Amino acid sequence: MAAMDYPTGWRYRHLGKNFPYCKIFITIGRLYNPYSKKAMKVTPIIGIICCRKDIEGQPGQAVHEKYINSISSFGGMPILLPADLADIDDAWRLFDGLDGLLLTGSYSNVAPLHYRADHEETYLDEARDALSFRLLDYATKNHLPVLGICRGLQEMNVYFGGTLYPDLFVNPDFSKKHKENNEASLSEQYGLAHEINIHSGGILATFGQSAKVNSLHKQAIKDLGPALRIEATAPDGLIEAVSHPAYDFVVGVQWHPEWQPHAHPLSQFLFNSLIQQARQVAEQKTT
Repeated sequence: MAAMDYPTGWRYRHLGKNFPYCKIFITIGRLYNPYSKKAMKVTPIIGIICCRKDIEGQPGQAVHEKYINSISSFGGMPILLPADLADIDDAWRLFDGLDGLLLTGSYSNVAPLHYRADHEETYLDEARDALSFRLLDYATKNHLPVLGICRGLQEMNVYFGGTLYPDLFVNPDFSKKHKENNEASLSEQYGLAHEINIHSGGILATFGQSAKVNSLHKQAIKDLGPALRIEATAPDGLIEAVSHPAYDFVVGVQWHPEWQPHAHPLSQFLFNSLIQQARQVAEQKTT
């Protein structure tokens, strides 16, 4: 029987000699077989926040493929979240379909007004600010796993009441190893730059006590959000990773694990953890 005969979502599929044609129900990203006692493996849906970018002379919403590929290659289903969602009252209808979140890095910076600062920023993306805070609000209320990278870490810290250094390189306390050389090739810019010291008692402590990471950022955490826990620091004392102890996986990192993640054990740990936690959320929705 043709699939189009079942508009409500019920479909007939050939599932083998024991069940030549079985009736199953298909939802977005999920498959339920009422004849099987064993649940089929669920692909968790990971929402990836977009950035405002100039695309061929016109404003656009975009995400670098390295973030998308990192989610799909570790077993997730990536879906892009444009900034306009922040202004849609019932966007929760879309958010309800998510199993996890990825807050990406970006060349833009969080608007200073969000952390009680008054300096000028040359590259803002206030629409992304609004969406990231709304997504974090939804994720924490609904216990979705979240991975924040670079700007994503900074958004998390600001959301939870922390502040940022607007420019590390006018501060003599911090090493120049945090900034990439813009004239170098991408492989050099994303090369391993410095060690991190992983603090005990946190999520990263299950990975190990130290690692070496890349470093491509101008801004960083100054005052830690009161609810957050430090996961790792650089040798100069700069906060490199945080988590929220009230949640299974709300983690932010200052480096870029999405760059060639399969080549770096810590990157594998981060993306595997995000996908595993998101899969648990997805499976709970299907039971």
